[in-house]
Amino acid sequence: MLTLYFDFTSAASVVAVLRLQRLADEGLPVAFEGFDPLGLDTALPFTLDQYAEFERYADRAAELGMPLRRPALRPATVLAHVVGGVALDQGLGASWRQACLRAYWRDGLDLGEPAQLARLADDAGLDVAAVTAALEDRGARQRLRQRMVALRGRGIGGVPVLEVAGGTMISPDLPDADLRALAGT
Repeated sequence: MLTLYFDFTSAASVVAVLRLQRLADEGLPVAFEGFDPLGLDTALPFTLDQYAEFERYADRAAELGMPLRRPALRPATVLAHVVGGVALDQGLGASWRQACLRAYWRDGLDLGEPAQLARLADDAGLDVAAVTAALEDRGARQRLRQRMVALRGRGIGGVPVLEVAGGTMISPDLPDADLRALAGT
């Protein structure tokens, strides 16, 4: 089993999500877990670190079918990850990830804005009432933040990070054949 920890605002995560989704679509055991590495409730300007990552991964993302445009801001993503839990429960995790990646990297959408997330969830096929309830549930947000703190305690601070069964943390920047072999173990 492979678990990818990712964030929507990371260009490296875009590439990792797209590559690993292909393995998941083939039936290999791959899980996706959203992780907000900043843990803030406010948007920030697009940083130099993000720009360097964008430059490094933009061509590869385009090759995988997701052209990237440089965003103006880096929104807080905890609410988008809360909705990701709803999407997973509804069997629409892949649809939600794709919708968020397109919305952020193509359209510049603020993934920290509840009304925009609800519209995006509707477009992705999610039950909007369930999404709205999750977005209004402070406990859901708090539980997710606690989960992210626990993950930080296990060594996950940035994204993307790939966890191989048994708890080994590695970079997902491996050749496809190696990812496939790891997923099969």
